[in-house]
Amino acid sequence: MTVDLDADDLPTPRLALPERIQLARQLTAGVGNWQMQRGTHLLGFCQDGYWLRRFAHDPALAEALEPADRPTSVNWDRVVELLNTPGALEDDDLEPGTMGPHLALLEIATSLAVGRPVDLCRAARILPAADWRDILARMENAALHV
Repeated sequence: MTVDLDADDLPTPRLALPERIQLARQLTAGVGNWQMQRGTHLLGFCQDGYWLRRFAHDPALAEALEPADRPTSVNWDRVVELLNTPGALEDDDLEPGTMGPHLALLEIATSLAVGRPVDLCRAARILPAADWRDILARMENAALHV
């Protein structure tokens, strides 16, 4: 039996993965520490991967990924340093007053990755409800592997 296929009948090629997912996969492939993987995944899969994309494209924050030429992990020590100097994390492309939820996500991811204390009450007040539920679910998943 032969089947004649018309080019129009062939399946369409798969769409390319969004940059945020590609970055999250690239940055966790060689990381053996489960908690650091969870922190990196949180940055890649929440808020449209804002922080991973920003670390990859903002020269002032490039040291947050290592090595610089082809990043394979998040430099969590550098992220902690950045969190200790929040002015370094300001984003002129965002509307004034909208940085809070982004910072809360970064703080939670850093807490998952390296145990930096985070004020979850403040984060719950700042984050939109959908983001908060998403982050809580990912934190619960990370807690299963501690």
